[in-house]
Order: sequence, then C-alpha cells, then structure tokens
Amino acid sequence: MENIILIGGGNQAHYTIDIIEKENKYNIVGIVDSIHNVGSDRFGYKVIGRLENILELIKRHKIYGGIISIGDNWGRYYVSEQIKQIAPNFVFINAIHPSVIIGNHVEIGCGVVAMAGCIFNPMSKIGDFTFFATGAQVEHDCVISNFASISAGSITGGYVVLGKYSAITLGVTVVDRLSIGENSVIGAGSLVVKNIPDNVLAYGNPCKIIRKRESGEKFLK
Repeated sequence: MENIILIGGGNQAHYTIDIIEKENKYNIVGIVDSIHNVGSDRFGYKVIGRLENILELIKRHKIYGGIISIGDNWGRYYVSEQIKQIAPNFVFINAIHPSVIIGNHVEIGCGVVAMAGCIFNPMSKIGDFTFFATGAQVEHDCVISNFASISAGSITGGYVVLGKYSAITLGVTVVDRLSIGENSVIGAGSLVVKNIPDNVLAYGNPCKIIRKRESGEKFLK
C-alpha cells in the first residue's frame, strides 16, 4: 500500500482515519498539523511535522500523497493552495467510506471525504476537496462545487447546484432544481424552496436569508 499523510489533526482527522482504515487502500504514516506538538498522538497516529516541512516529510517517509482533514471549507482551500505551492506534484487522495453508494456516471474529484451512508446518485458531479458527513444524500444530476460541504442527514433534490465554499449543514432539505450560491451557509433543519444567492447565511422553514457573509468567513467554530 502507498504511504499517505493527513493534513489537519482536528476532529475531522478522527473520522477520516476511520474511513481510510476501512477502505484498506493506503498506509497512514502520520499527521501534519499546525497546532498539536510534533510527536504527540492524534487518534492513534503521530503528528510528524508542519506543513512548511512537507517536502522533507515526503522524502523521509516515501509519501505518495494524502488528504486534507479539515472541516471548514475555506480552511481546506487555504491549505490546498499552500500544498500546491510547496509540493506541486502532491497527490490528493479520496476517503470514501465503503458503505457509500455511488450511482452510474458519477464524477468525483480529488481530496473528497465521504462518511458512512452517503449516497451519490447517477450523473451527479462531486467537486474537488468536498466533504459529506454521515448519510448525506446527493440526488441525480446535482453539481457540488469545489470546497463545498453537506452535513449529516441532509438531502438535495435532483439538479441542485451547490456553489464553491458553500455549506449545507445538519438535516437540511433542498428541493429540486435550485441553486445555492458561492460562500453561502444553510442553517440546520432548513427547508430550501427557492434559490439562495452568493455570500449569505440562510435558514428556516422555509429558508430565508438572515445576513451577508464575508469571503473567507468560517462557519465551524
């Protein structure tokens, strides 16, 4: 098996590790993290270094590639850009739980994390560095843009477009043929029945715009 690393030692690393171990396709060498001490243990694996040392780590541990285990959408973007600058040939793998159902003609990008029970129905397009929590359901012909995320138990109808960096949080339903713009967040338990523009926080049943969001604004605390 090829050697890989995880970039990010927070809670997302915990279930990303679980997925990779269940897939049994890669050997996890360790975790690269900016907060926890080098040598400390995170979910059964050691923190082996910092992002700025990634070229040295690749050489030392014969690393094939890895995955960004960071929950915040903008956080994944910033880290992916750093890695591309430092190590342009770095391979971003996917972590797809064995229980995930993938329909015919589904396109899946790189750096994708999909937890147990997710469903990607036929003709859907799953962008790079996207994240899907437990039981997220993407219906047919949907487009999930790069760095977007769908949280546990949320469902999109057919032909839904989720914009770059945007997040559908817990237990949301988005009806068919709607679009959610870039950098927008849909709050937990919402029912989305009309298009949502870029750069807003929206929630409710029916979902309503609450306020504007800034570019790069985090939604996970």
